[in-house]
Amino acid sequence: MTDRYVFFFRAKDGIRGFGLSRGLGDVYKRRDNDVTIITLSPNRSTEWKDIKKWLLFISMPAMIVALGWFFVGVWIILPFALLELSLLTYIMYSVCYNNYRKQLIIIERKNVTFSAGVGKASREYVFTRPDCYLAVTTPRKPIDNLELALKNDLYTIPVGEFLNPEDRAHARRKIRDAGVIEVSARWWAN
Repeated sequence: MTDRYVFFFRAKDGIRGFGLSRGLGDVYKRRDNDVTIITLSPNRSTEWKDIKKWLLFISMPAMIVALGWFFVGVWIILPFALLELSLLTYIMYSVCYNNYRKQLIIIERKNVTFSAGVGKASREYVFTRPDCYLAVTTPRKPIDNLELALKNDLYTIPVGEFLNPEDRAHARRKIRDAGVIEVSARWWAN
């Protein structure tokens, strides 16, 4: 028997589509036979295709002005315009690339597997179930965020650092509901 959970997230303009809609951050939970799979991914409000259109829209007027100055005789403007557009393209590509990050937490009876990467898993950690716990650092100030980490004696792996505060709390509940022990990272403050 398979139970699937789909979540809606609140945005400034109301409810986004279902949980995989690239809302404010996605927390998607699926249960297959005693295995819980939790997928975390950041907001992707725009695709790389749209970023390229925006870059073309911005670069055309800048290049027309730079070429105009070049033909008038002020050729020194052209290299700086190209440098500016190259830097803008690099920054936009970096932002879009990082929005394809993904974390996958697979919780089984004996193991908790954490994998993360951009597009596909580039690193993976396997924790044995009794030794793995979720360390939660509650915010001290209103501006701070809830911090989550999967821990054992060897590793401390941050979880969902790209999620907004509401989605971090949602991920915390889903990991806890799957049976991972939760421990306060600042136990002395409680």
